Amino acid sequence: MMWLFIISIVYGVLVSLDPILFVFIGYNLEVSGAYMGLLSAIWSIAYVLISKALNRVADEGYNKFLLLFAFGSLGIAYLCFRSLNHITALLSYTMHAVSVASMNLAISVTMLENIDSDLWQTSSILQRCLSSLARGVVLIVMSFEGVLSIHNLFWISLTLAVISLILTPSISLTLARKIYRLSRSLDELGMYIKASSSILFLDKPNLVQHIFTYSWDKWNTIPPYKILISTTMTTALGDYVFTVLPIILRNYIVLSNMWMAYGIAAVLSAITIAILKDLSTNRRGFAIPLIAIRTCVLILGLSVIKDLVSLTTYIVLSSLLYMLIDITLYNMFIEVSAGFSTANYFISREMGSILGSLIGGIMIAFGDTPFLAVATVIGSLAALILI
Repeated sequence: MMWLFIISIVYGVLVSLDPILFVFIGYNLEVSGAYMGLLSAIWSIAYVLISKALNRVADEGYNKFLLLFAFGSLGIAYLCFRSLNHITALLSYTMHAVSVASMNLAISVTMLENIDSDLWQTSSILQRCLSSLARGVVLIVMSFEGVLSIHNLFWISLTLAVISLILTPSISLTLARKIYRLSRSLDELGMYIKASSSILFLDKPNLVQHIFTYSWDKWNTIPPYKILISTTMTTALGDYVFTVLPIILRNYIVLSNMWMAYGIAAVLSAITIAILKDLSTNRRGFAIPLIAIRTCVLILGLSVIKDLVSLTTYIVLSSLLYMLIDITLYNMFIEVSAGFSTANYFISREMGSILGSLIGGIMIAFGDTPFLAVATVIGSLAALILI
């Protein structure tokens, strides 16, 4: 399991470049809300296309190739960043998306093939906690001027990518998920046999009800497409708001405070998730209220952001809620899909990012009321689809 600790930290460092690059571009280049929306959307489009293209590679177990691809993409991102303008900013941010998508698939398939299926949920929570913690630490360090530059962070990320390539175990046979899928199929067959056999006890109605209800409820799971739609809408809401946040705040919140707020949010989210790790986070009854609460926080909280404290509180609450929702929806998805086609989950998440980024970049020009009204609709759809 040591490899999981290491690659989770490496992934967290890599992902920290996302808000760092995005906010840096928003603060240092003369850009509009539409440009920021386009920038975020292109990142997500690249993520979706690469995830889709490499999904078969992941299913075949070529995790080392995925890590090598992530390293090469990150190198190109750095070369583009060295001479930053409106075009190279798009290219650098896009190649960072390619790197994140490749490493994310590598982690997912390696975890699913090298860890017992009973521990998939626990491992998923551990990986996200470690990655979020690493991301937060990097962002906090970046907020102190002169301690760590973006150039140095790129070099650190490239070095860690090589280390993860060396230490991550190879996958020889992709058996774990196939066995899990077979096990689920046999269990479902047993469910139907048990439910059908209840007719043999018609003279004992209470026993019939117990057998049928227990057997059926155990496997009355939500269809995968509903989980994916909810994932798309949930992500769309966050990107709808956060895509234009640098444009809204750059006149009275300094760049270092933005990084500090994002960093504190990531660290506190990781700690909270670790504390709540024993909660049952693979049920719709847990996801729906969380989505509703997050929608209220994102919409109502915008009006109270005035300084570092209020900004940090806003980002902490929304990030924590999103992490809980994301873990819940992901665990629901891998349970019903037996761990196959995990790229579909990541793709649906990034499709939401594309929609949210583009719509948010456009709607901010129409004023506060229309902007918040659309946000309410998106958040409502994310919860209602799970009912």
